[in-house]
Amino acid sequence: MTKLAIILSHPVQYYSPLFVAATKEMEVRVFYGFQPNSEQQGREGFGKSFDWDVDLLLGYEYEFLENVARSPSSSNYKGCDTPNIGERLKKYGVTHIVSFGWHLKMYRQALDYAKRNKISIAVRGDSQLNPLLPWWKKVIKRIYYPFFLKKYDAFLSVGQRNRAYLNYYGVDDQNIIFSPHAIDQAFWRGQEKKESLSFVFVWVAKFIQKKRPLDVIKAFKISFANIPNVALNMVGTGELLKESQELASGINNINFLGFKNQSELKKEYLKSDCLILSSDYGETWGLVVNEAFATGLPAIVSDAAGCSPDLILNHSGLTYSMGNIEELNQRMIDIQNWDQLEISNSIKSLNKVYSFKTNVDAFKELLIKTNLLESI
Repeated sequence: MTKLAIILSHPVQYYSPLFVAATKEMEVRVFYGFQPNSEQQGREGFGKSFDWDVDLLLGYEYEFLENVARSPSSSNYKGCDTPNIGERLKKYGVTHIVSFGWHLKMYRQALDYAKRNKISIAVRGDSQLNPLLPWWKKVIKRIYYPFFLKKYDAFLSVGQRNRAYLNYYGVDDQNIIFSPHAIDQAFWRGQEKKESLSFVFVWVAKFIQKKRPLDVIKAFKISFANIPNVALNMVGTGELLKESQELASGINNINFLGFKNQSELKKEYLKSDCLILSSDYGETWGLVVNEAFATGLPAIVSDAAGCSPDLILNHSGLTYSMGNIEELNQRMIDIQNWDQLEISNSIKSLNKVYSFKTNVDAFKELLIKTNLLESI
């Protein structure tokens, strides 16, 4: 019997519905490193304590491993230290492992167990090459990663930028399986947006440096400051919120809505006409674009964001050079004149590909590639 184990630091709102979908077609169990409380989740850049308003542990098999770290966390290597992971995987009867990353100690512990016991292990990541990375980090990675990555049997890649990243570090295309970032489209899909005379841009992110919220405000101010039929709604909290509010002072059509949980955020998308993702190269994907697409919104995306070559095609949206305020402003002008039917058709075609079904098919392909696929 084929048994797939997924190794993940903690329950994540984007991944739990994927595990539910996978459970319907194969035997899978998720092994978590820790369960963050509301305060811990707030510390990860959200700026406030909160609990997700959807159940992240419903509908699939999982267990929490013993984490001996002094301060359990997903933000540093030692934050997930699970020395009993091998014991738990053995008891489960694992035949295949998918590790959702390699940057935590628990992921290395899973890799060590797999190698010792000749169990197939794949890693799923979304890293992209960052041209702004310090030269010395580039040198270290260029030397170490080709050696380290050879330890994995296969790679699940979310998109073009991640595939190029793996290729750069010596991974052959034949060992890479397309496993795109996706969201629960059924959850985000909603009723048709009500007719309105105004055009609403929505920005959804943490107010932190890599998300570049100030760029959006500056671009909006060029053409739309206090124009009554255009608005910018900014959703989120974080260390740059105060500076952003000061930059927008006196502009009554820029609205700061604070943190919105999943159900509340869905309503904001449905009130909007276009998403803006302004991040730098630290944005290895940008799942807010997937969310926006599920509600039918096009997106204006920085060319530094990892998802840009995959998701911004035809009439799904526009890209601009990261940090170029004038170019972003022009994109905001241009997209208001786009045909809604062309937008809808482009987004629907992309939603079919960047879906849970494609990911479940990727898991199946992984099992086939290792020649151990049984009746699942």
